[in-house]
Amino acid sequence: MNVSTALRAGGRMLSEYSSSVLPVYLLATGLSGVARVPMLLAVFAAFALVSLDGSLGRVLEIAGEVDVGAVEDGSVNPDAIPPGLGDAVMNLLSPEVLALLGLGLLGSLLLSFVVSPVANAASVHGVFGLLRGDDGVRAALLGARDDWLSFLGIHLLLLAALAVSAVPLVLLGLLGVALSHGTGVAGVLGVLAGALLSALLALAVLLLFAFAEQAVVVDGLGAVAAVRRSAAFPFRRPADFVGYVAVALGALLLTGGVAFVASLGGAARVSSLVGAVLVPPVLDGFKTALYDERDLPRRETPPIGDRLRDAYGGGLRALGAFVRDHPLANVASAVCFAGGLAGGWAATSPYAVEVPIEGEISAVFGAFPLATFVNLAVNNWLVAADAAYSGVAFGVPSVTSLAFNGLIVGALGGVFDSQLFVALVVPHGVIEVPALVLGGGIGLWLGGVGLRVARGRTGADGLAAAIRHAYRVLLGLVPLFVVAAFVEAFLTPQIASIIVG
Repeated sequence: MNVSTALRAGGRMLSEYSSSVLPVYLLATGLSGVARVPMLLAVFAAFALVSLDGSLGRVLEIAGEVDVGAVEDGSVNPDAIPPGLGDAVMNLLSPEVLALLGLGLLGSLLLSFVVSPVANAASVHGVFGLLRGDDGVRAALLGARDDWLSFLGIHLLLLAALAVSAVPLVLLGLLGVALSHGTGVAGVLGVLAGALLSALLALAVLLLFAFAEQAVVVDGLGAVAAVRRSAAFPFRRPADFVGYVAVALGALLLTGGVAFVASLGGAARVSSLVGAVLVPPVLDGFKTALYDERDLPRRETPPIGDRLRDAYGGGLRALGAFVRDHPLANVASAVCFAGGLAGGWAATSPYAVEVPIEGEISAVFGAFPLATFVNLAVNNWLVAADAAYSGVAFGVPSVTSLAFNGLIVGALGGVFDSQLFVALVVPHGVIEVPALVLGGGIGLWLGGVGLRVARGRTGADGLAAAIRHAYRVLLGLVPLFVVAAFVEAFLTPQIASIIVG
């Protein structure tokens, strides 16, 4: 197989098999929500602590003394800042709070180190299953179960190799400092030379490890043997390896370019959709097809218009059926969000601090409404997808995500001018918040399916069907988020201006 055929196979993963491959990659990105659970729990505990000991209230009371007339163009005259505000803010960061946040961060990092191999194993097994003509979602689940330890081993070996590649930086830097005799010039040159050499070694390590995951999936090897097979790939098939490097560099430039343009335009979340959901299945499909020298089976696809109508029209029907068939999951999701909202409101509202928004209300929503519209629609759908697919871990990540978002909304509602806050939130919130709650409901439902799998009451087929159905329902949320984003970007500023006067 030549490089161009493998690249076309990767592209056809999206064009012909999107309903099979995108659920796998949304699941993989959603698993990052599992790793966030310890950090979010630490945030909840820290917020409760500063609320109960009065330190949060002290900050709000002092902040309420700021002269509103001193606020101009979003900045505050330093002379108008009440004395003691800085000390009050620093008191929030007590040793107990810092310890909680530190433990939460450590827990999230450790959990991420375990979750990442699971997500990678699911992704590569998913595309390999499609290359073989199998059910990609089912292949992803079975492969993640069977090979996540091998993927973890590859990650550990990669970290060890990267650590070794940093040795020249340390040695040449120390040598330069020893020879500099206080002038510092040799030390700087040593650090620069060491950094260059270490960067080249790190790049070589990454390239030699490039096909290790494919070796596990395609050849059925363990971590060490897979790394050896990957390291031999450039020498066994140099032309294919050069082609891979060119395509990988192109993908990197593409995602970087999209991120740059999206950031300039005020739609930064578009880069997350492209970089985490759209490009990876193409690149993984290309790598796996190239490594296995296997083309993707052809699939007849209807015209694009029919596909869009089926995707979003069918998604809306699936969404309606989900609301009707799973009331308990949706009510539980609403309770989680409402609980967080009530907690945030209870913590901030007693202090009678009403922070106004000075200047043009439209400035709150950004200078470019079209970019704001796109960014909001993409962001909210990704948040819902994350809450949905992270819930496969028995629903716990969905609960924490819903409660956290509710906490933020409630805490802000307690400190902002109530009339203005309602005017800024309600017009689009009547659509956006229920849609986000439905995303959490999908996650709680998937959590129930995951629990049945853990208890042996259902198998990989049942979980795969649930993951595909969740994707269908999430497509039904797209029109809701598009409408909510349109209202928020174009109509809410006008409505709020009229209400507030």
